[in-house]
Amino acid sequence: MKQRSVRQTAAAFVLSFLLVLPAGMQGKALTSSLPVLDTVIEDGLLTYVEEAGTAEVVITFDEEGPLADSSLSLLEDLGLSNVVTMEALPMAGAIVTKSQVEALSEADDVLSVYLNEELDYFNEESTDLTRVDEVRTDDDFRQKNGGLPVTGSGIGVVVNDSGVDGTHEDHKFGNNLVQNVLANTNLNSIESSLFPIVYQEDVVNTDTNSGHGTHVAGTVGGTGAKSSGKYEGVAPGADLIGYGSGAVLLILDGIGGFDYAIANQERYNIRVINNSWGGSGDFDPYHPINIASKKAYDRGIVTVFSAGNSGPEENTHNPYAKAPWVISVAAGNKDGTLADFSSRGTEGKGGSFEINGEEWEWKDEPTITGPGVDIISTRVIAPLSALALEDDAEYIDPAYLPYYTTLSGTSMSAPHVAGIAALMLEADPTLSPQEVKDILQDTASPMEGLASWEAGAGYVDAYEAVSAVFEEEVSNQGRGNQR
Repeated sequence: MKQRSVRQTAAAFVLSFLLVLPAGMQGKALTSSLPVLDTVIEDGLLTYVEEAGTAEVVITFDEEGPLADSSLSLLEDLGLSNVVTMEALPMAGAIVTKSQVEALSEADDVLSVYLNEELDYFNEESTDLTRVDEVRTDDDFRQKNGGLPVTGSGIGVVVNDSGVDGTHEDHKFGNNLVQNVLANTNLNSIESSLFPIVYQEDVVNTDTNSGHGTHVAGTVGGTGAKSSGKYEGVAPGADLIGYGSGAVLLILDGIGGFDYAIANQERYNIRVINNSWGGSGDFDPYHPINIASKKAYDRGIVTVFSAGNSGPEENTHNPYAKAPWVISVAAGNKDGTLADFSSRGTEGKGGSFEINGEEWEWKDEPTITGPGVDIISTRVIAPLSALALEDDAEYIDPAYLPYYTTLSGTSMSAPHVAGIAALMLEADPTLSPQEVKDILQDTASPMEGLASWEAGAGYVDAYEAVSAVFEEEVSNQGRGNQR
């Protein structure tokens, strides 16, 4: 049987920003061991398109990207309408009919076709918990870092989210928010048949109707300017790049954040991308979001995902966080325990697969746990922040209430780890994504009574992680910088 896949069920697959409401190197084509065509899932997609007449889909080609001329010609020859192509990834969004889906399933270079489904949007004490404050004040670290405190300086971090309010002094556009991009992947707004993605850059405020992304950005790298440093983020020296999709997120929007990060990596020294959103279901390495995160990995970009907010039951882990090349972050309480809502993996579940001739092993478990309950970070005037008024009054100094708000979720724990990754990469820019992940796991604090499928390696410890990086760097220098 020809090896490729046209995958997706007709049922709505709802993804969410993982928020609890109060109560370089080149990418590589996937040329090895492609998934066998799943006729049951194919029939489901074809039935869906037949009943609806047309459908928005994401088409992934088996190549490095951007799309080769032959792939662009295929899309044109099939007469697809409202097509948007990515700048760096081998993917396109399109509106298709049933006959066009059938034709795509017969094309040699088409890897997969998925519905462009809707993704429904799922630190003062926190920096103490993760020992970030000790990283900032450790004199030995300062000396090893050229005389300056470790703050993530010069490391580009993409906040792939609802957007970032660049009018907030903690991440002001033109200062530490070095770029702010408004996503534009609405297939129905495209007038021509084939249209390359256009990024709307230099938008001061891209988070006008949510507040989720602004809160996440403040945790990653807010300067604490509106609180005299009291509510400073994890990596206040990092260069933040906002990629905003608004209150409604589709698969193409999530992929767009990865595409922008890869296409502009050298421009902003992008080394980390935070994704505080996800869903539920089984891990599929050929899903376009997983392919996008693998491309980022191949380019030396650390990908951080929220583990999910569907706990405490087993088998509730965000499928995009299960990829072995990403960091999955569970949510912990401030007493070092695991939050009830934090999604769990499945004991003993995992498997192996091959991509580009390389064997990969995955496990259904978070990588690590970070602070995710009652997290104080930057606010915008939006319905989301209004929901936290009671908690805000309890936890935030009244003088700072106009500028900060309190939220909970793995949406809040993931950016802590993204910020810590930036600190580690400032300490040693040569670290690979796998090395960052390994060090975070090796230096985590054990969480008593919890298995790895629940909390990963344990509670993240920024101080020990950065210390390990410096120690490893000194050791490598003694061996001629050979890792």
